[in-house]
Amino acid sequence: MSLGLGIIGMPNVGKSTLLNALAHAHAEASNYPFCTIEKNVGVVAVEDPHLRALAEALEPKEVTPATIEFVDIAGLVKGASRGEGLGNKFLGHIRDVDALIHVVRCFRDENVAHVSGEVDPVADLEVVETELLLADLESLERIAERVKREGKANPKEAQVDLDRVAALTSSVQCGVPLRRLAGLDEAQKAWAREYRLLTIKPVVIVANVDEQEATGGGCLQALQAAAGPDAIVLATPVKIEEELSTLSPEEREAFVRDLGLEGAGIERIVDAGRRLLGLITFYTIAHEKLRAWLIPAGTHAPQAAGRIHTDMERGFIRMEVMTVADILAHRTRAALHKLGLIRTEGRDYIVQDGDVCQILFGT
Repeated sequence: MSLGLGIIGMPNVGKSTLLNALAHAHAEASNYPFCTIEKNVGVVAVEDPHLRALAEALEPKEVTPATIEFVDIAGLVKGASRGEGLGNKFLGHIRDVDALIHVVRCFRDENVAHVSGEVDPVADLEVVETELLLADLESLERIAERVKREGKANPKEAQVDLDRVAALTSSVQCGVPLRRLAGLDEAQKAWAREYRLLTIKPVVIVANVDEQEATGGGCLQALQAAAGPDAIVLATPVKIEEELSTLSPEEREAFVRDLGLEGAGIERIVDAGRRLLGLITFYTIAHEKLRAWLIPAGTHAPQAAGRIHTDMERGFIRMEVMTVADILAHRTRAALHKLGLIRTEGRDYIVQDGDVCQILFGT
């Protein structure tokens, strides 16, 4: 199961620097367009107070946090949908991820070139969004042609798909990303995702701001207005976050305090990514190993087991479920069992955020 977020934006806006800050990946970050040609990948541990509390209470030999994969995708420029700036390759990388972190440059630095010559956050946002819309328009045209060609045997069913394509095409032609299209139900969204349409992917916008204006100010307001009231827009001084990521927790806390920041922006970005993907966390404790797992909300017990290993999904028998609060209060499985605090759930059970599970399966 993919849990990937793509970091996108114009060249030289701070994408690779953000990946470094997120995952200590040390992706090359230089002052010229297309510094990133191949995608860089960083795996980021999710900050988890429940996991820390469980580890302190149970003292397992091994603790493994849940992780999210972040992919630094090379900069998009005007004309990317027509292949400009290696655009087709980069757009292909975007199709492979589940959600997007769109980095927009708000900082001014004469030593860092801007691909269009001047810093204009809203214009940059619109350039990237337009290229994604144009790529979707081309995809929808190809989908319509294929449906017509393959739908001759079942014209009624084909017409349903053609009507769906027409509605999505109309939105794209009007410059409205599919994620902002009112009235799309879950089945329609799933259909759009199946065809790997780009503007259906959820997005968080990261305004890469100056250290002196860490709250974003007018840049943040302008981007929020351009992206729509429901868009997630976060002001983050990305270069400072990269520096913070190299410090010890104590040094980082002092640095944040000295700069007057509210806290690590990176944690807010990871949390936003988790919410974009619609993920919840469940935990397993077995053989002195405590581990957190991420799954989409609404996942049934066998599929949650499959997140651990495919054999566990195939041979799923039942799931024994405890809560973090009960474990912290009573510490041992024997105590929980005696108090009737261990539930037995079957195949229809939908795993909840914070469940602590033991999975029984056959081979």
